[in-house]
Amino acid sequence: MKRRDHLPVIPGVPVGRQRDSIPVLAYAAPDPTLTIDTPTGPVHIDLIAVERAVNGERAGALTRHEKQLAASLLFDRGISYSVIADRVGVSGTTLRSWFPEQAVTTNDRLARRPRSTHRRSRSEEARCGTRRGYTQHRRRGEPACDRCTAANTLADRHYRLHGTTVGAPEVAA
Repeated sequence: MKRRDHLPVIPGVPVGRQRDSIPVLAYAAPDPTLTIDTPTGPVHIDLIAVERAVNGERAGALTRHEKQLAASLLFDRGISYSVIADRVGVSGTTLRSWFPEQAVTTNDRLARRPRSTHRRSRSEEARCGTRRGYTQHRRRGEPACDRCTAANTLADRHYRLHGTTVGAPEVAA
């Protein structure tokens, strides 16, 4: 019987997440603080805070330079924009300004979404006996028919009970 090799135990990382853990300190010197000289002066980066942020265990605020380092490590691992923004604590716009080469262009994002080949006109969407029909009557400035008023009443009741108008019953023809 073969014995499987176990993952090394990483202190501070929950057992189920050890496989996904990114050890930042393994790349640095024994000192957990990194000092980088910048044009504005020296910058101190706490590698323990960066490692915790990268692994989703952010306990405190990171400096701008620590956030940039954490984001670059996550980009190198192929993590998605939304996960990086959440773990690092910045918006997607900030990530795009820091890493323009990693940004997904608007056209690429739109190209991934399947587009409907048939676009319905407003008159097609607004059948009488539906909430949309009631809204269409109101938009036109005309009084709503009885079927549309009844459908709107049913949709309102459904909204009060369920918190959404999705799946609200319609009035039969």
